[in-house]
Amino acid sequence: MTGNTDEIRMEINSCFVRKHEYWESRGKNWIAKITGLDERYGYKREFLDTTRIGREKVFLLEDFRVGEIYEVASLYTAGGSAHVGLRDTLVCTKITKTHVVLECISKEEVLEGFSDQEENTAAANLVQQLLKIVTKMRQ
Repeated sequence: MTGNTDEIRMEINSCFVRKHEYWESRGKNWIAKITGLDERYGYKREFLDTTRIGREKVFLLEDFRVGEIYEVASLYTAGGSAHVGLRDTLVCTKITKTHVVLECISKEEVLEGFSDQEENTAAANLVQQLLKIVTKMRQ
């Protein structure tokens, strides 16, 4: 993990999740749910929306689910060069009354899980296509 910890705990406030201290105020920050693999970017991602409570940006609690994998990043530029405060893949391990807990997982674990899923999807699509062909032939 490029951050300082193997776990991120973000405080829940009503139906909102407060950003973690990794957030760089002068940088580009995001949390994105990983939905699959992408040849160009590595992961297919759905970036979580933020909203404001006063001056603070927060996430919606409903966007976090136990077992889902997220990419968390905080990048900033200083002195003409880019710095990574944090950029890792984490799995949501629990949601308590007070915190959303994300734990670091390796890129290999992410790739392994989605590779299996994509192979299964490809096989299911092939079966559906073959069934359509057989059905048309019988008609």
